[in-house]
Amino acid sequence: DAFGTRCEIKNLNSIRYIVQAIDYEIQRQIEILENGGEISQDTLLFDVALGKTKVMRNKEDASDYRYFPEPDLLPVEVSQEKIDLIKSSLPELPEQKKQRYIEKLSVNEYDADVITSDKAIADYFEELVKKHDAKIVVTWLTVELFGRLNK
Repeated sequence: DAFGTRCEIKNLNSIRYIVQAIDYEIQRQIEILENGGEISQDTLLFDVALGKTKVMRNKEDASDYRYFPEPDLLPVEVSQEKIDLIKSSLPELPEQKKQRYIEKLSVNEYDADVITSDKAIADYFEELVKKHDAKIVVTWLTVELFGRLNK
């Protein structure tokens, strides 16, 4: 698998801000991709007060970044085995979960969207389908439970 589009984040002057910026960017990029968008190659500014990144400028291609090797850093070599191990330990993403519900449990796309829109609902659904038929669980969740909660 190829890596995605590269983004560069500026204004990161502490480990805490690096973590916040990465967490925000992960969610921002997942949301863009799940909505059918594409990640653009940008230089971003991390706004500490808002905890968000903002586009400073767009990069046309990788050459705009002018990468320079860091002579004090050794190259990092990660084996395919290690990559596969890390991939296998990652949690199932909402889109993957949605596809599994559609393909394996015969849940329609709309209901699968509703169920996977919230992790707690998806977790609850997972527990219910261990003991009950998926179609009954979907109807109960989306009609009975959500109907009462919306009153």
